[in-house]
Amino acid sequence: MNEMRNKTANENWSQSASEVAKHSSISFSLSGWPAAATLISISTSVVLIYAIKAFAARV
Repeated sequence: MNEMRNKTANENWSQSASEVAKHSSISFSLSGWPAAATLISISTSVVLIYAIKAFAARV
């Protein structure tokens, strides 16, 4: 009985999420210097993380 209730709850949640996704939209724009600063900082972070991991593996 409990299994049936859980299955029904999961189906309802799945249908609700599907409906929300159908009627939603997300848009964002990166332009100007904030976008450049973000891209540079992400790239720098990736390089630094890789360098730290490589250095830690050698020690």
